[in-house]
Amino acid sequence: MNNIDWNKFNWEKIFGVVSSVDGMKRNQTRPLRTEIIEMAIDKYSGGQLEYVGDTADGMDFRGIDNLRYECKSAETLFPKIVPHTREMVLKNHRSKQQELEQTFDYMILVDTGKNRVGICDWSACKTSNKDAVIMFKALLRDITVVADNVKADPLLAAVNMEERITTLIRENI
Repeated sequence: MNNIDWNKFNWEKIFGVVSSVDGMKRNQTRPLRTEIIEMAIDKYSGGQLEYVGDTADGMDFRGIDNLRYECKSAETLFPKIVPHTREMVLKNHRSKQQELEQTFDYMILVDTGKNRVGICDWSACKTSNKDAVIMFKALLRDITVVADNVKADPLLAAVNMEERITTLIRENI
């Protein structure tokens, strides 16, 4: 597929962080939850992915292979009864329709309910316009599963990230 060795990722630690942010699903905290998960993927990638989502548009990571990676996560990303992933927002136009440009080479798909990770390339992402957003889904047959049914690191999973962040804010305002 590419030069990234997905076996070098510490998936137990990544899913420990995923567990630690489980309480951050409110509209106000969801973007921060996503960023924390993506920062964990960077930290535990064995030096193979660099998180750039805070500075790059339309991609979350740059790989050691010089390819661009986007990441999406959801609790039921890989449903049992349909042959494709859950449909998710790929791009939000906000106020005007835009043409979709290729901004990544591979999509990292993180199912936070099954603790499963899949990878597919740009061409596997089937898109559709819905109002002010571009949605995507991928056929399961086009996805390579690189981690499945991962046991979360118990020390990281025991952290209540929402509580820690709330405490940090309250102590500093």
